[in-house]
Amino acid sequence: MNLPWTNLSLLDALSLAATVLALFAVGLYLHGRSGVQARLNQRLTRSTRAHGSLTPDEPSRTGLSSAVGNALQTVGRAVPLFSAGQRSEMAQKLISAGYRRPSALPIMVGLSAGVVVIMLALTVTLVWPHMEGANPGLRLGSLLIGAYLGMLLPRMVLDRMVIRRQKAIQRSFPDALDLLVVCTNAGLGLNAALQRVAEELEFMAPQLADELALTSGQLQLSGDPNIVLRQFAERVGLAPIRSLVSTLIQSRQFGTPIGHALRVLAQGERTARLMRTEEAAAKLATKITLPMMIFILPTVMIVAGGPAALNLMAALAK
Repeated sequence: MNLPWTNLSLLDALSLAATVLALFAVGLYLHGRSGVQARLNQRLTRSTRAHGSLTPDEPSRTGLSSAVGNALQTVGRAVPLFSAGQRSEMAQKLISAGYRRPSALPIMVGLSAGVVVIMLALTVTLVWPHMEGANPGLRLGSLLIGAYLGMLLPRMVLDRMVIRRQKAIQRSFPDALDLLVVCTNAGLGLNAALQRVAEELEFMAPQLADELALTSGQLQLSGDPNIVLRQFAERVGLAPIRSLVSTLIQSRQFGTPIGHALRVLAQGERTARLMRTEEAAAKLATKITLPMMIFILPTVMIVAGGPAALNLMAALAK
């Protein structure tokens, strides 16, 4: 069997490889630029909403998203897709991911039902044509596998969203502790200090600022600050946040100064962040080996060995 790429010369193969690498590099560049532009647009939208102004095309997008959300919410309430334990776990993860509305869980269930339907349709259209002559049990098993994957994929995406939010909070947590130390040394109470830190971190760390603002609002309404602080630790689910909550609760119980305890905790968090940075830098040499072998080494070989190969081909042709 004569394959089409076996007739290519060495020069054509090198040109094709260089073109593929160039297209891949352009794709990576455009992807990076789109990510930066998306973050800038998100920050601009948050700023305009904070000042009470909306863009002209925002009502249409809001109306479309509201209609889709209402449809998913209706489907999620009607379809008994998950058990009570699974729904409770998903509700906790949605809160940890930043979705605290009561409609978040029905929308998540409705989205899972939609993904299940899509996976079943893909199984019927793509897998069943290759199963001609198979017994019905095998086809039923493929449908069950497709349904299971449809139920599993949205939960995996939700887990990734929770992890990404936790990493963002952990990355900016030492700075928040330093601001808390400054606010408490200035004479502010715990509630006022949390509110002030949330205002200062609104654009630099919106995830942590959101959690601190919610905790500050709950402290104003709740009669037991310890319960509010424990809820804050459960929502985030990070060990540094639990250490902060334990420090604040013990300071309130034993009457010790909050500023001194926060200063010690902030120093420990700065040291932990420095250790994480050094660990990531130590792993960089190992992680960059495979990309260098795939993307950089072929280019170096083309540049270094290309002229010699062309001269050898010309000599052999003569």
